[in-house]
Amino acid sequence: MMMNAGKTRADIRMKAMAVFRRGDKILVNEVREPDGTLIGFRIPGGHVEFGEKTADTIVREIREELGADISNLRVLATIENVFTYGGQPGHEVIVVYAADFADAQMYEQDMLEAAEDDGTAFTLVWQDPDDLPEGLPLYPTGLRDYL
Repeated sequence: MMMNAGKTRADIRMKAMAVFRRGDKILVNEVREPDGTLIGFRIPGGHVEFGEKTADTIVREIREELGADISNLRVLATIENVFTYGGQPGHEVIVVYAADFADAQMYEQDMLEAAEDDGTAFTLVWQDPDDLPEGLPLYPTGLRDYL
């Protein structure tokens, strides 16, 4: 069965993401389509580099994006996500960790400013996953089952 003719195994992305908790809330940022339409919220993390362990990935990603160190990593779930974004099919396998910030002051901030490796700025906020604005979904799909 050829669902995605022309796609190769290299098109499957490996990611590591983390759930940070502050009471009933978790840390998320907005997910927008390329045209700017808000389509949901996701937890922080990023792509695993070749030869890198997922635990090392999430430590690196949080340090790069937020300038913060993390500790107490615990594997929460492995989620396979097949999706469409910007009209293009995507396929990723995500190792989701529960983690803590090493600096307790991170939990005192209602908004955390972050940046992608290309310099694109974004904001993370503490949000109750059961009360997302406009009823929008939490990504990766299926994460809610593990919270």
